[in-house]
Amino acid sequence: MFIGFFNSEIAVMKIQLLKIGLIAVALYSAPALTAPITSMPLDSDKLLLSRAIEKWNKGDIESSKQQYLKFLGRDPKNVNALIGLAQIEDNLGNSKAADAYFLTAFEHTDNSVELYTAHGRYLLKQKRIDEAVSDFERALSINPALPEANVELAVIKLSRFGDAAAAITLYKKALETKPQEVSYLYGLSLALERSGNLKQAIEPLNKIIHAAPTLVLPYKLKGHYHRKLHQYAEAITNFTFAVHKNANPSAMDYITLADVYAESGNSKNAISTYRQAMEQYGENEVVYTKLAYVYHMANDFEQAEVYYRKAMSINATYSEPYNNMAYIELMHKKNPQEALKLAKDAVEYSPKNTNYLDTLGTVYLHLNEYKRAKNIVNKALELSPYSEELKQTLRKIEQSQ
Repeated sequence: MFIGFFNSEIAVMKIQLLKIGLIAVALYSAPALTAPITSMPLDSDKLLLSRAIEKWNKGDIESSKQQYLKFLGRDPKNVNALIGLAQIEDNLGNSKAADAYFLTAFEHTDNSVELYTAHGRYLLKQKRIDEAVSDFERALSINPALPEANVELAVIKLSRFGDAAAAITLYKKALETKPQEVSYLYGLSLALERSGNLKQAIEPLNKIIHAAPTLVLPYKLKGHYHRKLHQYAEAITNFTFAVHKNANPSAMDYITLADVYAESGNSKNAISTYRQAMEQYGENEVVYTKLAYVYHMANDFEQAEVYYRKAMSINATYSEPYNNMAYIELMHKKNPQEALKLAKDAVEYSPKNTNYLDTLGTVYLHLNEYKRAKNIVNKALELSPYSEELKQTLRKIEQSQ
């Protein structure tokens, strides 16, 4: 099976990284140290607390610690100071000291949403997920509207358990309190996308654009969602906005836009945009392979071969151009022996790629080497047992024997 670059492993990886990035945005959206007011300290105590937080926000950890210790000296049971010191010790890598401060705080209260939320985040950093969930749920039992705990729990539900429905509910609850919070809107959009509600996933992004029109990421995500919906005109519009709004657009920005042009059948704009990517990236095997694919789809096999071979010359172990060139040699040049060599190279460089195994099996079929063809395709089916393309290739082999 010959494949287009926008269905390749790198394109999939890019989407996965984007999703991971969104999870991280949501997870760390709230500041590590806040000023939870569970009591009304004297004005001088308020000043110490505000100074401690101010020092922390400026990165002056040691001064922040000293301010909290002064505060704690006046009020040894103050939960705000204990939380602050626990977070500072955690930041400094002193988990035992952090545990001690949290334990002392819990000895003085079991009804502080700030304490349960802060401790839950601390547990998350230690990958103690189930315990963190318990803390966030306890915080919400005290205050169901607490946005920070709702969001932390939403991230866990989505990223660890794949429970998009629960995440959607939690993000919506958080947005009732903070309807313009950009990170919450991103999280809701991601959860809706994961649930398959792509059209609804666009709505939070529109709110972000309205609230913060200079941001680039919502345009990229809208482009991605429209692309998945095969709404190419809308995808192109949003990816173009992303390029123009970015003061320094990356090569990948141009590549993504070019990919969508190619998918929509606009070969001319795809080619020119890939060339813009090369102006940013320099000569690159990825871009050359994409460029070759556009010519390939336009049946300009001569130009396709030029760029596939340029890709090979830049990176001799980059497997995709070998696979696609094998198809040109087999189907259009009627040269199965050269196709066999190229297909073998593709499989050697990516031995678990079922598309490449399918190509190799198809080449063996054309060479009437049915046993080898069948063995190769069966190996691919072990890796991808539900692939209809592989099953179809296997049927062709069996019918030819």
